[in-house]
Amino acid sequence: MFDTFEFEKELTLEELIEFFGRTFGEEFLNLVWEKGNKGEFSQFLSIVINGRSYQHDKFLETKLNDGDQIVFIYVYFGG
Repeated sequence: MFDTFEFEKELTLEELIEFFGRTFGEEFLNLVWEKGNKGEFSQFLSIVINGRSYQHDKFLETKLNDGDQIVFIYVYFGG
């Protein structure tokens, strides 16, 4: 199941994460940031934009466009 959100202006990935933090709370942010350190992604998180998973130095500054599909995948495993 996917949720759809509409915004009045284009956002960066960082602004989207901040929006989700306000919407879904601290628990969401704890999944995104490594040990709560903003700017340092969790090693278990993959963010996929339009089918491409990538991270580079300016990943948080990635501009999102109308119609983009953004998927947050949290890889959790154990035995």
